[in-house]
Amino acid sequence: MTEPAARKHRMIAGWPLARVIAAVLLTAALVWAAWLTRTLFELQQRRIVSVSLSRLVEDFVAAEARNGGTPEQSASRTASYLAAVNKAVAQLGQDGTTVLVSEATLGRSVDDRTADVRARVARAMEAEHDPR
Repeated sequence: MTEPAARKHRMIAGWPLARVIAAVLLTAALVWAAWLTRTLFELQQRRIVSVSLSRLVEDFVAAEARNGGTPEQSASRTASYLAAVNKAVAQLGQDGTTVLVSEATLGRSVDDRTADVRARVARAMEAEHDPR
């Protein structure tokens, strides 16, 4: 008969075991709720945009065809252009923005950032050929 009495009086640091367990569970639930709230808020702040890479490449190829030049010059400009496009798209995604290729999107529910990428690429290409 001494066992049930011993179970009732279990203590941790002067507190009844049931209260300690309840406090730990409550603390864990509050920490989890705070984390969940922060995560959901961050997800709400994320943006999804699209970029039409095919349109950018088509425009470049058309301009390159009019430009002329040697195959080596054309290959060099193409490599520079594609590197600038890659860098500009990566910069769009640095703040957590999800960048979709517009050819992969079915609707027009996302912002089209093709003009922004085109402007960044133009600045990068001008800076590369700047004689300063």
